[in-house]
Amino acid sequence: MSKLTETLTPGSTGSATERLFDALPERGSPTWYVLGLALALFVGFSIYTSLMHARFQTTGADLGAYTHMFSSTLQGEGWLQHGKYRASQPYGSYWGAHFSLTLLLFLPLFALVPSVYTLLVAKSFVLAASVVVLWLVARDRLDSDRLAGIVTVSYAFNPFLWSAWSFDFQEQVLIPPLLFAAYYFYQRDRSVLFLAFLALVLFTNEFVIFPVAGFVGGLFVAAAVAGRLKKRSPAILGAGVLVVVARVVSSAVIDRYSVFGGLPTYVVAEPLQPFIQGMGRVSLVDLAATVLANPLLLVDSATFAVADKLLFFAAFMLPVMFLALFDELSLAALVPYLGFAWVFTGEAKAVYFEFGAHYPLYLLPFIYIGTIHALHRLSKRFDGLARPSRATFSGLLSAVLVLCLVSGAASGGGHLSVPPPADDDHRETLETAIDSIPENASLIAQNDIYPHVATRPNASFIVSPGTFGAYEKRWHPVMPDYLLVDTQLNPNAPWSRAVQGTYADRLGDEYGLYRYQDGIQVFKRGYDGPVRGIKQTEPGARRYDAASMATGTGERKEGTIVSTNGSEGDYIWFGPYDTLTPGTYTATFRVDVSGSGSDPVVTVDVGGGDDHGRIASEQVAPASGWQNVSVRFTLNETTSDVEFRGIREDDGRVAFDGVRVSYESKNATTNASGGSS
Repeated sequence: MSKLTETLTPGSTGSATERLFDALPERGSPTWYVLGLALALFVGFSIYTSLMHARFQTTGADLGAYTHMFSSTLQGEGWLQHGKYRASQPYGSYWGAHFSLTLLLFLPLFALVPSVYTLLVAKSFVLAASVVVLWLVARDRLDSDRLAGIVTVSYAFNPFLWSAWSFDFQEQVLIPPLLFAAYYFYQRDRSVLFLAFLALVLFTNEFVIFPVAGFVGGLFVAAAVAGRLKKRSPAILGAGVLVVVARVVSSAVIDRYSVFGGLPTYVVAEPLQPFIQGMGRVSLVDLAATVLANPLLLVDSATFAVADKLLFFAAFMLPVMFLALFDELSLAALVPYLGFAWVFTGEAKAVYFEFGAHYPLYLLPFIYIGTIHALHRLSKRFDGLARPSRATFSGLLSAVLVLCLVSGAASGGGHLSVPPPADDDHRETLETAIDSIPENASLIAQNDIYPHVATRPNASFIVSPGTFGAYEKRWHPVMPDYLLVDTQLNPNAPWSRAVQGTYADRLGDEYGLYRYQDGIQVFKRGYDGPVRGIKQTEPGARRYDAASMATGTGERKEGTIVSTNGSEGDYIWFGPYDTLTPGTYTATFRVDVSGSGSDPVVTVDVGGGDDHGRIASEQVAPASGWQNVSVRFTLNETTSDVEFRGIREDDGRVAFDGVRVSYESKNATTNASGGSS
């Protein structure tokens, strides 16, 4: 209690200024350190996530979709339209997939500043606030500020929290502060406030209902063990009723905005796949029935990829030193989640059992509540734990920080990806391409571009070719005015290929290449004119460096691919599996070839299509230093999976630096090799 509080008589309200200062911690209070830590995390992650977005490292499935939801709602374009095409959600509303009321808390903020950065900053603020709320809970429940501080530091530096913090935006960020607050009021016997905050948790996302149901069961057990069941029963009974109400309401709303539900079959565990073939989606009830009818499947599914499951689970529990596993509150909340993640989902959705992306936010608050509860019990038995000395505190604090580092290293969780070096020229070209598309035109952009166009009313993206294809098959073809892809933006990601592959049979026919430069492609529906540049008159050439290629017998050395031995017919390099529209091109390979004779050492060729067949090629003999080898080729139709390959012909050293592909004309002509493609 502050000194100012002590000077006020009981029941005195004082002036507004006095009440404000009364709420502040005392000078020297450890709460100031926690507030400073939370502020540093807020500022740091706001800058980091904003920088990642500015460099096109965020995704459409989360940040872009939420931006479009708020924008479409405020502009009157529809209720929480998320820009995704899914066969089960013909109305396009987010509530057809997930029901979240608390998500609407962010709507007024977005209305004030309608920007993607609003959501990134708001997310950082909410998670930073959860650090402070956890500190208040731990300090209230534990007798030692030092012990409460150790728990708070463990949470603040938890690598899985950082992993979720750095990943786009989701409504699940509200779960930790709301659940911590609910538990605080539960312990304070403020049942109404406990139930109010628990209701907010339950209506944040329907998936959280299952761990909350387990948590309520844990509260029942804990109250019974402590002999306080009679006193706690109204709050626990009310919580149970809320769980049922939330389940009924969320199911009804989702059914209202969708035509069918269930899990996509591709995420189901591999041992269960033979039993669900031919089904687009499958419900948990059907999966449970399948497992019950074939009991061995339960063992097969639970033990599938068991090494990874155990590794990530151990890493997840390490920052709390496994204490949560010895408490009924957290253990009961874990069981429903792990039962789902370990039994019913497979490697296609490994993010569930690897606790990746935003999924830690479902469990971390329960884990830390359980840890506090366990420490509360232990501190009653061990005086050294109840009031740790300065030396003990320093040792425990160091140990927690080391465990967080080990947890991150063991699982990869929380390893913040380093933003790529700023390529201002490419980014400016891409932004120019975006600006060249009319604001109200319908547009499909690849996943990592979509967050930058998500405020447009008619913008959308492709979650996956399979999901998108299922939508078109069930409902109607999606024919936007423009398609926007960038093969050079994140070359190791599949995002550009997802759009190119989906529209492959329509590119060059229904969609003409309208603008091109530096790997950025703008396709326009019905366009049949010349290809224009983006920042310049001419479209420029495509450039694929050695880093964008896969290697066969070659090795990567100083930015090149080098091969000094191998057998005839070996692939030295191949890739990058781009999609090219009809026309005549020239591929110029930059190679350094040496050998003992004059016979060709390597063949550079162009291949593509479903069979990856050869389109054109050129043999290369030894020469002094680097040389440019050109292969002219023609495509009569849009060709996917185009490769630029190096195939060994004879002994010698081959080094490959990259390939430059120039677009010459749209008219189909004869290949340089003499054949017609």
